[in-house]
Amino acid sequence: MSINIAKANQGEFYPFKLNIKANNDILSDVLATFDSDIQVEGTYVVDKNNVYIDSELSYSIIFKCARCLDDVKKDFCVRCMASFYLDGEEAQENFYPYTNNVVDMTIPVMQEIILNLPTRVLCKEDCKGLCQVCGTNLNEKSCDCDKLQNQEIITPNNPFSVLKNLK
Repeated sequence: MSINIAKANQGEFYPFKLNIKANNDILSDVLATFDSDIQVEGTYVVDKNNVYIDSELSYSIIFKCARCLDDVKKDFCVRCMASFYLDGEEAQENFYPYTNNVVDMTIPVMQEIILNLPTRVLCKEDCKGLCQVCGTNLNEKSCDCDKLQNQEIITPNNPFSVLKNLK
């Protein structure tokens, strides 16, 4: 996931394309997996000892629906801008270091992917989720657990059942 800038002239823009193997480890907290590799396409420009990159990331992720746990595929197209300074020179805020004319895009790309993860994914807006008693996917079929629970067939040892007779 590196760009070799050895032959770059200062002030000229150069196009690049990278295909990055998706690492599911960065999605471990989200119950999701990459469905494709990460495509990175953009341009870079060298200015003295700094490199400025403007790119677009394209990738797909398969999430689990927050209500019913069905698979949900989402396609992403995200802009990624990153600035690099030559390692050994004065470090600059919000810049990444590079060495030996090789700019490594790994960290900025992974950070951009993490920042663009949705907080919640649903298979559809009106997803009914799973039954809390039997686990049936209520989008596919219904169950009678709510009726049975009201009749105290499922939870006869409910310690609060004595309160229903108070009045």
